Amino acid sequence: MGAFARTSADDNALVLSNNHVLANENDSNIGDPILQPGVTDGGQAEDRIGSLAFYVPLNPTGVNRMDCAVAVIDSDVEYEARELRNIGILEDLAPNDELPANDLVEKIGRTTGHTVGRVTAFELDNVVVGYDLGEIRFDGQIEIEGTGEAPFSTGGDSGSLIFTSEGHRPWALLFAGSERGGQNAQGLTF
Repeated sequence: MGAFARTSADDNALVLSNNHVLANENDSNIGDPILQPGVTDGGQAEDRIGSLAFYVPLNPTGVNRMDCAVAVIDSDVEYEARELRNIGILEDLAPNDELPANDLVEKIGRTTGHTVGRVTAFELDNVVVGYDLGEIRFDGQIEIEGTGEAPFSTGGDSGSLIFTSEGHRPWALLFAGSERGGQNAQGLTF
């Protein structure tokens, strides 16, 4: 998951992640159960934490801007949304036009844990990502490479919240990556 959020209308607690994580690439219905851990990690029906509330459909024949979905958390599920492990409390959202200081960003992912990266491109068009639905094109994307010798992300990190290194402000949502590329040749993240 990327982050906890709330709707302004009814104050419901939500989980922010990707369509391909929560909605199975447009294959789920609103109200379908969301499990933690997910099925891939052995999740069962008793691991339900909520239900799918909304997703931006992935368009296999057109241009996409995001891979995004939210789930509403069941009222009997306890969670702590204030503090990010080993990071602390995140600040308010970073404005869209605010560049991270020194272009440095961070994330905590399911597979690679806490990593630091450098933003290498903004408004990148024609990012083509392989899904079960096929090759899907995204425009207006951000490109990030890992710092040091490690990748910024690998498979299983999808849906991670990307935040600025300075100020720890939420900034983007990780949805894809490559195994090659970047100055350290460890891949790129989008």
